Amino acid sequence: MDAAFAIATGLRFFRMGEPVSRWMIQLSMRTTGIWRIVEQPSVELDRRRYQPDALVEVRGPDGKKSVLVIEYKNQLQPKDVSRVAEQLRTYAEAVGERAAPLFISPFITQRTRESLSEADISFADKTGNVRIVLSRPGLFVQTQGASSDPNRESRSAKSLKGAKAGRLVRALCDFRPPLGIRELGERTGVDAGYVSRVVSFLETEAYLEREPRGPIVSVSWRKLLERWTKDFSFQKSNEIQAYLEPRDVAKVPERITAAAAAVTGSAAAAAVAPVAPTRMVMAYVADPEAVAKKIGLRRTESGANVLLAKPFDSVVFERTQEIGGVRYAALTQVAADLMRSPGRGPEEAEALLDWMENKEQSWRT
Repeated sequence: MDAAFAIATGLRFFRMGEPVSRWMIQLSMRTTGIWRIVEQPSVELDRRRYQPDALVEVRGPDGKKSVLVIEYKNQLQPKDVSRVAEQLRTYAEAVGERAAPLFISPFITQRTRESLSEADISFADKTGNVRIVLSRPGLFVQTQGASSDPNRESRSAKSLKGAKAGRLVRALCDFRPPLGIRELGERTGVDAGYVSRVVSFLETEAYLEREPRGPIVSVSWRKLLERWTKDFSFQKSNEIQAYLEPRDVAKVPERITAAAAAVTGSAAAAAVAPVAPTRMVMAYVADPEAVAKKIGLRRTESGANVLLAKPFDSVVFERTQEIGGVRYAALTQVAADLMRSPGRGPEEAEALLDWMENKEQSWRT
């Protein structure tokens, strides 16, 4: 904990435009007796070919040491992480086996932090978002800092809340690229300006790739669904009515025969990737009260095993599939609905997403 605190607090002295060495001096002052920080390690490096922003030697209490190969940028977008990671790895290979890459910045967004972690690149920002992994000396430091940039002047909306965003996410996940801005607008009924803004945001965050001035050529649909559920959830984004089926809840899906209806949640996931017996039925219906009355459900405030939702948007009734006479919501919708559901919902979502990755040709058109 002392090392973690030292690194996190040392970063708070790091300011945009100041040299990396200033940050390392402050860090060294706070790690006295724990870690020894040496700003100019004895490393031979061809500076004409390799130009990291700083090399810093870290020595543990046992005398083992590593060289941090540091790259600093004012900001780093997720789509640029692979390039920076490759650059850092090249520098580290030139330094030798003791080298460990480290990216630092005034602020690093959550999506960028995730991408850096996936690339095995340590990182740190001045707000205290830190993840440093060293094998020699053995060190793992992870601390949480700010979730948004405290120095950002303009805070344009970058969320996926609302019906229009939901329609776009569904289309991007349901349809295989290439997809143009105009085509997305026509498929979703969303104006081209809004489509363009959302696509630009998703491109910046590395959820999709597009050709310059051209169509979208790839979509990380699983990660995009996970990102959507930060702004969308079945129980909070829809009008929910809770009911009790005192007999056999597993029979409820086949009894929901309304024209505008789509079963989602555990029952829908179990149709393709069962995890456990269905104990809760979730369904989208245009008129929850009428459906409940027709199939004999009892309204309840506690102990519900059926949730009927008046949907946030009619997209939940699009691209449905019928299995065994039951109309199920599209798998992308089912997965999103499960991710933030109580109980086994997240576990069932993971199982469904794994199935979808292995069987993408069978559901993505």
